[in-house]
Amino acid sequence: MKCIRAAAVGALVFAPLAAMAQSNVTIYGRIAGGVDFMNKIALPGGGTGSTARYGSGQWGTSWWGIKSTEDLGGGMKAVVNLESAFATGTGSTGEYLFNRFAYVGLSSADMGTVTLGRSMGLPDSEIGSLDPMEYQATSLGTLQNGRIWGSRTSAITYTSPQWGGFSLRAQMGLNGTAGNFNSGKQIGTSLTYQSGPLVLKGLYEEIRSSTGEFNSLYEASKMYVAGGTYQIGDLKLSAGYVLTRSGSQTVATADNPTASNKQQLVWIGGQYRISPALQLNTGLYRANRNNNGGNGTLLAVGADYYLSKRTMLYGTVGTVRNGGGAAFSVEAGSDRPLAGSSQQGLYTGIVHWF
Repeated sequence: MKCIRAAAVGALVFAPLAAMAQSNVTIYGRIAGGVDFMNKIALPGGGTGSTARYGSGQWGTSWWGIKSTEDLGGGMKAVVNLESAFATGTGSTGEYLFNRFAYVGLSSADMGTVTLGRSMGLPDSEIGSLDPMEYQATSLGTLQNGRIWGSRTSAITYTSPQWGGFSLRAQMGLNGTAGNFNSGKQIGTSLTYQSGPLVLKGLYEEIRSSTGEFNSLYEASKMYVAGGTYQIGDLKLSAGYVLTRSGSQTVATADNPTASNKQQLVWIGGQYRISPALQLNTGLYRANRNNNGGNGTLLAVGADYYLSKRTMLYGTVGTVRNGGGAAFSVEAGSDRPLAGSSQQGLYTGIVHWF
């Protein structure tokens, strides 16, 4: 009886408070799947081969998530976001369930939004809009071995409102260990300016190793990005520059066999809306590494066809040409060709949003 009475009293106390707050919960997601083909893949014996396989995330990652907001009054809201990426080929989410977002925060239209928890790195959430190939497997991240996609970290993230066309984002990862504050440290900031058809962005991000060093060009390094887009009717033009630097202690890896500690990447491209349903995309990317690390040139062409507002067919063709000791793959994070050789790939499939 005591428990029942306590529950009844609690309901009487908190029911009016719950009625005062206005909250909502949204479940959303995106599922992509298709087929993928690549040629000239380096084999252990020194030759090359081709592969045709299921395409789980070539156009883009599949994910599902939950968002919640609660009106706290005075223009302030509580915000929550849980989001999980998964492979449609296996259904696996990898090591973590909510591997993209798992944060809680406060948001104000006048002061901006502060969130605490797991969040994607700033490049992923800021630079994707500058990529004419929309951050596909064959796109801006390809010649960066995925570095420009950023990483996921437990962080404090601030997003400002827009001030006269300018907006700011800043992020600091809280990954230090006792005796080494810089262990796994990740910080970044981005500045955006938008005026009519023009969008300009600048970004800085640094990711440190578990020992607090910049010792890997694609995993523990500093990155500087500048780029923009310009809309002319149905045509959207894109261009930009990326400088990635690690320290003198950079180690050699399979993606960076000469231990290069500097890479420069430039790109140009565009998107053209032929009709409300059909969009063509094309991008040209060029990367150069120091320390005889070679270079790579990537050309990508694709099309997106919307069967409805939530269902789309896609197709993308790409070719990469490597120079020197470089062996960039035509798809980021996929099978590499032999050093100094070219590679081609194509993928097609369907995407549905809910």
